[in-house]
Amino acid sequence: MKRSLYSIPTGCIRLLCLFAMLFGMWVESTVRPLRTMRERACWSQRWARRILCFLHCTVQMHGVLPQRGFIAANHISYVDVLVLASLTPTIFVAKAEVRQWPLIGLLCERAGVLFLDRTSIRAAAAANRTIADVLRSGQSVVVFPEGTTSAGETILPMYAALFQSPLDCREPIIPTWITYGDAVQRERIAYWGDMTLMPHLLQLMRLRSMDDVSVQFRTTGIPARHRTQAAEMCRVVWQQMMENALDRQQEIAAA
Repeated sequence: MKRSLYSIPTGCIRLLCLFAMLFGMWVESTVRPLRTMRERACWSQRWARRILCFLHCTVQMHGVLPQRGFIAANHISYVDVLVLASLTPTIFVAKAEVRQWPLIGLLCERAGVLFLDRTSIRAAAAANRTIADVLRSGQSVVVFPEGTTSAGETILPMYAALFQSPLDCREPIIPTWITYGDAVQRERIAYWGDMTLMPHLLQLMRLRSMDDVSVQFRTTGIPARHRTQAAEMCRVVWQQMMENALDRQQEIAAA
């Protein structure tokens, strides 16, 4: 018998359990301060795996797991961060508003997240310098070039400015595509538009499991020479990856 996607009676209890885990993260990072970017990335990976286990979420990987470089991923939900962090120790770039989220913003700071005000040209230039420094240290960085989340069915306009950092330090640009199963599950997980955090978190906790979550990594970096070209090439690769993901879903549905 197939399990229901969500169960309302358990949603609030699971949400409290999730916040208990986040509080545990805060305590651990307070008792044992994280000093280097590598320590922060590995700490994030450990906790991402624990939280995904709690959410009964298994992640399938396609392609070669990048050991370093600039990972350019599509953006559907804050769950994207957990999914990618669980696969490889990495540093994330996030919009400045995330810093203001209760507890989560503080944990993001301790995880080494680089916050970016996308309305400021100066902020983008400063972020590029910081990202380049992290990349040169051998640490991978995840950027969501669309700049915001979507329902996962289209590709939004690309924010090309941050593609300058990997070009400056000659690090590979690795297009990456995240998929959350069928349309019903994706609708539950997607966080976009005028949604607010707490109601969406409660909705997420009502999911009994997250099935068929997958991440596609391009095997090699894209051979771009300037940031606008890099953004356009990334879009083309994403389109191919999105079509591949849809083909896999149709095969699963037909089986």
